[in-house]
Formats: sequence, C-alpha cells, structure tokens
Amino acid sequence: MIKLKKLTSRLILGVLLFSFCLPVFAIETEDSAEFKPAAGQLQAVISAAEAVAVGVEIDFSAEHSLNPFLERPAVFSWNFGDGSTGTGAEQSHIFRTAGVYEIQLKMQVGSETDTASFPLFVFEKNILLLTDSFSREIKIALLAEAAKERNIFLDTAWGVGNQAGFFAEENAITAALQEKFPTLRDTDSIILWARGGDGLNGLSGFAQKLNPPLDFSDKEVVVITEGSLDSLVRIARGNFAILQPREIIITRVEALRDVILSANSTELKASLETQAIPLRVVDSGLEKFSFKSPLSFLVNYLISEGIPPSVILLVLMLPVIATLVAFLKQVVGITTFGVYTPSVLTLSFLAIGLKLGIAILFVVVFASILIRRILRRYRLAYTPRLAIVLTFVSFAIFASIVLLTWLAPFGQYFRVADLIAASIFPMLIMSTLAEKFVSIQSEKGASSAIRMFAELLFVSLVCYLVVGEWSYLRTTMLAHSEIIFLFLLADIMLGKFTGLRITEYIRFREVINKAEEE
Repeated sequence: MIKLKKLTSRLILGVLLFSFCLPVFAIETEDSAEFKPAAGQLQAVISAAEAVAVGVEIDFSAEHSLNPFLERPAVFSWNFGDGSTGTGAEQSHIFRTAGVYEIQLKMQVGSETDTASFPLFVFEKNILLLTDSFSREIKIALLAEAAKERNIFLDTAWGVGNQAGFFAEENAITAALQEKFPTLRDTDSIILWARGGDGLNGLSGFAQKLNPPLDFSDKEVVVITEGSLDSLVRIARGNFAILQPREIIITRVEALRDVILSANSTELKASLETQAIPLRVVDSGLEKFSFKSPLSFLVNYLISEGIPPSVILLVLMLPVIATLVAFLKQVVGITTFGVYTPSVLTLSFLAIGLKLGIAILFVVVFASILIRRILRRYRLAYTPRLAIVLTFVSFAIFASIVLLTWLAPFGQYFRVADLIAASIFPMLIMSTLAEKFVSIQSEKGASSAIRMFAELLFVSLVCYLVVGEWSYLRTTMLAHSEIIFLFLLADIMLGKFTGLRITEYIRFREVINKAEEE
C-alpha cells in the first residue's frame, strides 16, 4: 500500500515537472524553427488562367504560396518560357506567339527555396462548346487535344445541372453559360451540342438576360443535332431574331471535328459538302406569315419576343396529354379521375420533376386517408370537412419540405432547395387532389379509391414519359405546331369509338370465347 502511494506521488510530480518544462521546450523549438526550417515547408503555388489569347495580357499570382516564416518575406522569381522573366508576387505578361509555355516560379526564403511550374496554352482562336451530357466527355477531350495542335482553345460549358423538371435544361444551360461568360464574350464560334433545340433556346434565353446586351453579330453559332435539320431550322429563325449572329449552321455529329478545326465557315461548308454531311444555314429571322403554318409562325414570333420555349411547350403539350388520357381511358379502359386531373398531375410532374412530384403525391394521399379516418368520429358537413382535409394536406406538404431539406441525403436526392421556389404552385395544385380522393373514398370506399389512385398515377407516368422524355416530340411541336390539329382529329375519332375496351376483353374473355364457340 505504501509502495502504491509512493508510485502515485512520483507520477504526479513527473507530470507537474513535464508541464512546467514543456513551454520552455516549445519556445526553444519555435525559435530554432524560425531560423532553420525543416525541408519541404515552403510551397510555391502559381495562380493564373489555363489559357490566354495571343496578344492579351494575363495576370500571374503567387499569393497562394505557403510561407511559414512570417518574419521573413519570400522572394519570387518568374520565368515565362518565352525568354522573359520577372520578380514579385504579382506579374502580368503578354505572349506574342501561340503555343504551350511552361511558366516557372521560384520562391526563396533565406537559404530555403521551392519551385513550381504551370503549363499555359496561348491560342490564336477559341471556341465555346456547350453540351448537356457528361457521356461525351472523352470525345470532347480528344477534340480539345486535336484543336490544341492547331492553336485552337476548345472551352467546354457543361449544361448539366442538379435540378429536375421541365425547366431543368434551361436552368442548367444558363448556369453553364454564366460560368463561361468570358469565353462566350471573346469567342467568334459557339457550338451547341444538346438535346433537340435546348442549346439554342438556352443561349437565346441567356442572351436576353444580359445587361448590357452582348453583341453576337461577329459570332457564328453551330448546332449539332441528331434530329431533323429542317425542324430545327424553323425553330432557329426565332432564335436568330434574338441573337442576330453572323449565321446559324445546323449539322450532324459527324461534322463536329470539321466544325472545330475549320478556319472559317466557307472552309467548313466546303468540307461538309465533300463528305456529304448534311447542313442547313439560317441567316435571317422570321419568315413572312403564311396561312399554311400559322401556329409555327406565332411560336417563332413568341420566341423572338423573349417568351421561353419551355413555357410555350407546356401550353402546346396540354392537348397531347389530354389525347393520351382519352386514349388510355376510352380504348385501354383505365379508370382515372376524369381527364383534367391526370392532365394537371402530368403538368405538375413536368414542372417539379418526377421524383419530387411522386413524393408529394404520396404525401397528399396519405394525409387525406389519415385525416379522413380521424374526422369519422365527428359529425361535420362535407364542405367544412373537406376544408379541414386540405388544411392538413398543406401542413403535410410543409412538413415534408422541412424534413427533406433538413435531412441532407434526402434533400440532395430530391433537390428540394433548387426546386422549392419554382415548384410551390404545382405542389399546391397537387394538394387539391385530396378533394377527389376524399370524394371517391366516401362514395366507393378506400380500396376503390386506392385502386383508382394507382391507375391515375400510371396514366400520369405514361404521359410524362411521352411528353417529357421524348425530345423528338418536343422539337416537332415547336417546329410544326399545326400537329395540334391532328390530336384534335384523334379526339374526334376516340369520341366515335364504341367497341370494347382492352381491359374489358381481358375481364370478359371467357364470355367472349364461349360466344365465339357457339
């Protein structure tokens, strides 16, 4: 016991002595480190743009270099690779010849030194390529290397955003162009490689928001498409009226290398003609009004006046959605909450995105079922009861938004923060589905209401996939808006249909087989 007490007292004494001596050791260590730094503590860092045009001044900075010795300033020496040198943390230089230059920075503090190198591409011509898919990254990288060999800088704007919904492409393209605005301002060639006419429409929408406006009169716009060239020509006329570029060339993916490496549009057209690669040239704005295509003219007119094509598409797609709903109801035999409800639900999915739309829809249905069961105990008139249901549905939507935003993984998955501002009205419109659901519950019971809800969701998903994901239909509707009259004709034909529905053939197949046997 006595030995244990002695051992404890010695340990305590040792700790106290060590605590007293530690600051002295630390001071001595710091003083010695101040005058004799350990190897590798210095770090020279060059900050500059990765590429610059010939004859344009570029700034170099060493401000992010690491110098642990605050009492001793660093001395910086620059070598720009073209025979020019400089000193100081900040330097500016102009390169007179195109090529790749290895910029060297030497940082020195006392006897300690560190060096850094930085490859700089000095180009004669720059091109901005806008694309909406990361799957093209390898192909674009190879094209950039080929362009670099000819002293052409290919800068890429990735119009791929983290949003969902009908306006996602437009918002992603706007953000990408904003990030690459210096290249957009200085380039004389813009390549748009996006789905349908999204790239051209996004560029026009971005240009209209610029203040002061950007002059496109000396710029050439090239649209790469896999769809119909003639359809894009019709759409491009409205965009041409906005941008007023030198010309808009529409061609295929096979022409992309020639588009980048050609010296001018004349050489490009001759090369594509030799290879039999189709192209179209738009060098003027709106055509004269024609009674053969009045809606197409009006669509181009609205685009030229600054109405976003996505907004026009939402209006034009409503007849398409209504016709699809009528077909699924009249011919297939799927039960829905009428035509208006699935149409509005599809439009809501298009506006806010499919994932968030389905999540909000399930919240509405679940809240409707729950509150209706609670209200069974009370004798309330139908209209006040429905008002209470809508109130609790709105609370449920609000709670869902808070929960999804608060829980980071789910908030990122549904992209709530990016969608709330633009999606609140579609979500509130979806909340009105509670009235339909409650009325069906009251008339036919919960099981029938759930079955009809499942069929409603199926119809809305089919309409969403056709209208929202089929880029050919979107481009065609903008270019040839008179197609709407064909859907009107289809509605008339569906109205004349009096045969058995497909689901009825399935339900009564035994009766039909017996009748055929007899």
